[in-house]
Amino acid sequence: MGSAWRLLLGERLILWGKNDIPSRLMTVFQEEDKYMKADWAQKVDRLNSIPDSQAIPPELQEFQTWDGHYEDSADRFGYRSTVATVLTRLRLMGFTPEVSRRSMAETRRSRLKDDGQPEDILLVSSARGAPATPHQMSCEQVIDTGLAAHIKSYDHDGPRGAHLDPIAVACLVELDSYLEYEADDPRLFLAALLHGQESHTRATMDLSDLLAAGYCSSYEDLSAQAVRELNAMTASTGPIIVITEGKFDAQVIPRALRLVRPEIAGYFKFWDLESTKAAGGTDQVVKNLRSFAAAGVMNRVIGILDNDTAGRQAERQLASASLPDHYGVCRLPDLDYAQSYPTLGPSGASTDDVTGRACSVEFYFGQDCLVGPDGKPVPVRWKTHIDPMNDYQGELVNKPHVQGRIKEMLREAERGETALGSEWNPMRRLAETLISLAEPKPE
Repeated sequence: MGSAWRLLLGERLILWGKNDIPSRLMTVFQEEDKYMKADWAQKVDRLNSIPDSQAIPPELQEFQTWDGHYEDSADRFGYRSTVATVLTRLRLMGFTPEVSRRSMAETRRSRLKDDGQPEDILLVSSARGAPATPHQMSCEQVIDTGLAAHIKSYDHDGPRGAHLDPIAVACLVELDSYLEYEADDPRLFLAALLHGQESHTRATMDLSDLLAAGYCSSYEDLSAQAVRELNAMTASTGPIIVITEGKFDAQVIPRALRLVRPEIAGYFKFWDLESTKAAGGTDQVVKNLRSFAAAGVMNRVIGILDNDTAGRQAERQLASASLPDHYGVCRLPDLDYAQSYPTLGPSGASTDDVTGRACSVEFYFGQDCLVGPDGKPVPVRWKTHIDPMNDYQGELVNKPHVQGRIKEMLREAERGETALGSEWNPMRRLAETLISLAEPKPE
């Protein structure tokens, strides 16, 4: 039986390998991306589980001779997503197209320098056996042209280099040299390769041959398994740890993230304050970020602060702390409807801008969730004065009621009973903020 894996961009083969699950590349897929012809996959699993000393049942004998060349082989078993989703996941793991392409160009530049050759010259042969002629071309141009040639030169079955002009062929040779001798991680190459491709184009990891050859089973969570295998080798494949101020935040934000951005939610691991019995609060977010940094935690770590006075104070404290570059902190985003919101203070009822003064996570599930039993918005009560910020800290008067409405909103959305309308925009904005903080900082 065959034993190769194939990564397809649309119908084009762009990467392939043999005799092993490509663990690093599997980290760009999630279990919900898995597809299979269930009847075929189950019979293959049965066949692979039969000991060598036992006879093969007649209904399974045809699978012993499968050579991987059925017309629908790419649709039998594997993982499939889109270019946009794969690129987002690559960014979350630290592999951005910009950094990848720059790294590849720098690798070529360094090699040319070591060999005593000019970095802006590409040697091009017009015909087999003909002497090469120099062509003015920067390392960046060579890499870009080589990446485009790599995609163009492959079809569903493999390479067909005859369709390339001499310059493209020369650039492709340079790229192949990088892949053979320099590439440490195929995700670096994949990020560069997918740059500029249509966002909705399918990216398919065809594992049919490997399943048929017994390298895996159809019921295994191969993406999670790949992350576990690589977690000890590189921090970029580990979960992005998110620390929130309170237990309720840690409960509802992950659920909201799975609704508004399901394709990337699995890359974030929220610290479970309830199960661990860990202390919460703004001060604890600051302490935990500093403690994680002091302990040398290599995962990317993000702290989420409320958009209130205490959150602004904590943000100021962390800005002066020497946290590692792969650590980040943010406050919950500003809200239009928080700019004029009912409040209660020493002078009685009023309407104030509570942005940066009282916006806890309960504000971020739409205005309907903020409506109290009396049909009016639950007001904010001004409480502690925080002297370093010269401002008051506010809090919703009936927070448990609002939390109950949020939980019901989440349940309805998770059951598919309601569409995700504009009330989910604050959580969509928070998701984008988390993605931005998780991406590697530009050099």
